[in-house]
Amino acid sequence: MPYRGLPYFVAEQASTGGRVDPYASERHTLPDCAQGVRYSSAPRENERRVVSYRACETVCPPQAHGARVDAKPLITDIEPMRILAAVMLMAVIAVGAAFVGIGVANGFTGIVDNAILTDEPAATTKATLSAAPSTWQQGTVPQLYQVDPQWADRPYSSGTIGTSGAAPLALAMVRIDLTGDASVGPVEVASAAQRDGYADQADATALLTDGAAGLGLTARPVEASEPAVRRQINSGFPVVCAVQSSAFGNGTAYIVLTDIDEHGRLVVNDPASVDRTDRHWGFDEILPSSTGLWAYSVAG
Repeated sequence: MPYRGLPYFVAEQASTGGRVDPYASERHTLPDCAQGVRYSSAPRENERRVVSYRACETVCPPQAHGARVDAKPLITDIEPMRILAAVMLMAVIAVGAAFVGIGVANGFTGIVDNAILTDEPAATTKATLSAAPSTWQQGTVPQLYQVDPQWADRPYSSGTIGTSGAAPLALAMVRIDLTGDASVGPVEVASAAQRDGYADQADATALLTDGAAGLGLTARPVEASEPAVRRQINSGFPVVCAVQSSAFGNGTAYIVLTDIDEHGRLVVNDPASVDRTDRHWGFDEILPSSTGLWAYSVAG
C-alpha cells in the first residue's frame, strides 16, 4: 500500500540544552523536562550525599556548619555566681549533716544510758539512796544504808563502812531520831569510833555503850523479851539489837527496832539491807537470836 503521508524532515540540530535520541530514525531535540518534572545533571545545593569510609577510619557524627569538633568549655564561659551558689549549697549541706550526726549520736547515747539504768535491779538502785540529810529530824529514825555512795568507801575497821559499818550507822540513826541533829551522820560516828579505838574491837558493844556516851546519848540494856522491848519502843526510846541469825546474813547484824505496826510486828531499820528494812518482823523472829539490846535516850 503506497504511503500517503508527507515526508517529515528534521532540519534542526541538537542544541546544547537537548539530548539525542539514539533510537529515533531522525535527529530531533528532546526537552529537559518530562511530564512537568525538570531534571538537572548538576548537583543541588545542600544535597545529602552518601559518603563511604574505610574500615580503619573513625566515623564522627556530622557537625553543624562552622562548628569546632574539638571545642572545650572555657573558664570564662562559666558564670561566677553559679560557682558561688554551688559552694554555698555544699557548705549548708555539710553543716546540716554535722548537726544531724550530733543529734543522732546524743540520742543514741541517751537511749543506751536509759537502758542501762532501767536494767538495774530495783533493790540495788534503792539501796544507794539513803534518806537525804534534809529529811533528818527529831522523832523519826532515818533509813541509812551502808552501800550509800556518800560513805560506802570510807575506811572503817579492817574494811570500809560499806562492808563493816553496820554498828556506827545504827548508832547514827538513833542519835538523829533523838536529837534531830543532821550535822552528825554515819561518817562522823564512824570517824569517832575509829579515833577512839572502838572500830578495832571484836564486837560493837563498847561502841554502842561507851561510844554512845561520847555522842551525848545514854544506852540502857534491855531484856530480850517482848514486853520489855514493847515498853521501850512505846516510850519513844529506839532500841539497837545485835542479832546472829541466818535471816540477817552471816555474822552479827546490828539493826534498829524503830516501831511496832498495827499487827504487833516490829518495824526494823537494817543498814545492811533494803529488803529486810521493807518487811516487818515478828518478835519471835528476832529476840531468840539476839545477843544484845540497848535502848537509847539523850544524856542528861
